Amino acid sequence: MKTAVIRQRVADFLLRHAPFDSLEEADLLVLAGSGKVKFCESEEFIYWQGDAKGPFVWTIQQGRVELLEKGPGGDRLRDVLGEGDLLGLERFEGDGRCRYSARTASDVILYGVAAPLMESMVARYPALRRFLAAHFSVSGALGYGRTSWLESPAPPPDFLRARLASGASHTDDPNLPKISGPVDTRRAVREMLSARAESLALVDGDNVAQGVLTARDIAMFSGHDPVGVVQGIRNASSEAELKPLLGLAARMVREGVAQPHDIEDCCLIGDEVLAALADACLRLAEEEVRAQGVAAADVPYCWVMFNSAARGDMPAWELPRLAAIYDDSGTGVAPNDRIYFNALADTATRFLQAAGLSGHTLEWPEGVQPGMPVSEWKRFYAETIRNPLAYDLYARRAFFDLRLLGGEASILEQLAAHIESELSECAGTIALLAIDTMANVPPLTFFEGLAISIDGAKSDTFDIGQAVVAPLSNAARVFSLSRRRLAPVNTLARLETATSDFPEGAEALRLAADAFRVGVYYQTLAGSPHIDCAMLGKFDQKLLKTTFASIERFLEFTVNTMVPVE
Repeated sequence: MKTAVIRQRVADFLLRHAPFDSLEEADLLVLAGSGKVKFCESEEFIYWQGDAKGPFVWTIQQGRVELLEKGPGGDRLRDVLGEGDLLGLERFEGDGRCRYSARTASDVILYGVAAPLMESMVARYPALRRFLAAHFSVSGALGYGRTSWLESPAPPPDFLRARLASGASHTDDPNLPKISGPVDTRRAVREMLSARAESLALVDGDNVAQGVLTARDIAMFSGHDPVGVVQGIRNASSEAELKPLLGLAARMVREGVAQPHDIEDCCLIGDEVLAALADACLRLAEEEVRAQGVAAADVPYCWVMFNSAARGDMPAWELPRLAAIYDDSGTGVAPNDRIYFNALADTATRFLQAAGLSGHTLEWPEGVQPGMPVSEWKRFYAETIRNPLAYDLYARRAFFDLRLLGGEASILEQLAAHIESELSECAGTIALLAIDTMANVPPLTFFEGLAISIDGAKSDTFDIGQAVVAPLSNAARVFSLSRRRLAPVNTLARLETATSDFPEGAEALRLAADAFRVGVYYQTLAGSPHIDCAMLGKFDQKLLKTTFASIERFLEFTVNTMVPVE
């Protein structure tokens, strides 16, 4: 009778905590009766780093446990665990040896369950598999739960062939982009937006037309029309059209982010929305500025934007910093040109704000204006790279994220070549950028509903933009600039490119990309970078803790790779 009572108490406790809350009652009772209860005094080691896997998985019933990693500089605190947290999960990966030492920080009561029995249940419970995956790898936990409209079935081939046969569609436009093979909604949206096309010609392996897939077809089958929304914004003829269309785009993107693996596609949609919005606002600004009698510039030029807007990392929008780069190779600096481009940038920014964009904007350094000739932009980058301390490299680093919006691409290419040439002779600048990635680091862990930082500070909220998105985007920039490249600008694309440049860090780079997706995912769901710890379930905490650990190791790899050892 006494054994049955203890088993029921253990089962009742386990039922309140993930992943045991997903088990059926019969399995939970069997698992609860398979182990034992253990008491540990404060400052006692439960197991040591490198120990072989033991027979039990332990759940902390009460008390606090610290996980320590032994290294050249001594023991390093890696996590703090409390009620409901598990110990011994390493047995489910690799050789099962303990990754860290577990030391009690108070008197602790542990409930142990037989590890082989728990392992036998993994195949039958997806939630249990998901929880274990989140413990070891961010990527292993992706793709669970909600479904994005991007997963909606695309119009079937028979439907498209029937419309082609009936004459309802035709493929006689030679400029129509072609697509072959199985076509799903996600791929079709990506192809249409990349080609800025309303239709795709569906062809077989012999390049024979099988039908035409239109943006309207996608809208009918998925409930959203990303191509139509983007084109509506780009072609808007008044300020009054922009805000409602941007609201529609925001809802479309928000409903598209169901899982972290949706981030790239929704960022592509968001990127095209922002580019279309900037195009429209610059066009409307040009009409207004000319109507005010400001003389138009008669020089080759291009428009660019900087910082996070240029990276296209988020499926949402913040106010971009617009700038014009114009050619002065033949005429020198013309004051009227500067006045014209500055007026355009200011007016376009006002239109962007009226459309609903807000957020922190990149501050212009002293002596820098939104309208400057190539020669002055070259001077700006040269002084920043050659004398990074005097010209505050830290504050200017976002200017190394720049993207063409429109105009003469050759002008930006000329500036980019100059920047890359300057970087090739200033390795110390790369090292400083690498060190600066440590300015923002994620929390150490979650404990009792609070985020715990490495210095022990506790908070009921944390900024996932500063803790996850910023350090990863800053480090990705370092890897790109270290190879004297400005492109690609997108953080995930930079991380992917770096895996080829730095094969020794391929695993760290892959986990960093997964961590970035998770950070953007949670920020998108919250609608803000500020995350309330009380709203995070046990799985969310487990996934984010794995994310934090991946980021910390990646930043260490960044510094160790980029900063010379003296």
